[in-house]
Amino acid sequence: MMSKTEFAQFHNPAKAYDPNKTSTTRSKKQIGKASRHTPGSDSVQTQHDWAPFISVAFFIVALFSVVLCKMELRRVGYSVLKLTREERSLRDEQREQMIQLARMTRPERLQAVAQSRLTLKKAEAGQIIQMTQQGVALK
Repeated sequence: MMSKTEFAQFHNPAKAYDPNKTSTTRSKKQIGKASRHTPGSDSVQTQHDWAPFISVAFFIVALFSVVLCKMELRRVGYSVLKLTREERSLRDEQREQMIQLARMTRPERLQAVAQSRLTLKKAEAGQIIQMTQQGVALK
């Protein structure tokens, strides 16, 4: 007659009877969970289950923040470049206006305009009276 082990191997060799196995079939994970289970440790276990997802999510958020910072830095750089160009053009325009003002207020030009448009004459000696604290001075 066949023993139980031989009979189990003959009919189902994949599920051979192992005398070292317990009668209830539990995976190693379930056994580990059962041995670690203490009152109040469920929250710790769920934290351990979520830890890989949280770390991956944190890593992804960190990468996105780095990318956003680089994009913002580049955008600010372009705006600084644009403002620098605008400042340079405004300074050039101001310089041109200062040159134009210097040309228009040249004494020779003012004298020519005064004589041609306003019919003024050059002052002769004795026409200029200078008032000082010491008295009147004629030129």
